[in-house]
Amino acid sequence: MLLADDMIRTGVRMSNVQLSPLAEIFGSNSSAELIVFLVYNHGSDFTIKDMADRTKITKAKISRMKEGLLKYSVIQETRKVGKNSYYKFDRNSKFGKLLYDFVFAAGAPERAAAQAAASATPLPRNKGKDDGMGKIIIA
Repeated sequence: MLLADDMIRTGVRMSNVQLSPLAEIFGSNSSAELIVFLVYNHGSDFTIKDMADRTKITKAKISRMKEGLLKYSVIQETRKVGKNSYYKFDRNSKFGKLLYDFVFAAGAPERAAAQAAASATPLPRNKGKDDGMGKIIIA
């Protein structure tokens, strides 16, 4: 079963599945996608490259957004490893609390579950049956 961040990372988008609340209100743009990713993954910290890889948003665009996110304490720098800085969603900041509550109050967990269910691939029907060549197929 795919989780929300798996879906963003793998680029799974289903036309019959509702968008996140931010994307519905502000349009399906990279800012909304990044906020939803950060909210869903609020317990983890990420480099700019990690965020870009998982959301399919360019590193340059995330770097530009980072300044505003830091300014309003939506994210905070948690550590530095070599030249890489790690950032984490700040649930305790004024804007962090608002965004977290907004995303989850608008039914985000149900939407994530619906997206995961819509993207699940069914198992092959021939489980444990003869393939016609004398072999038993176990899928």
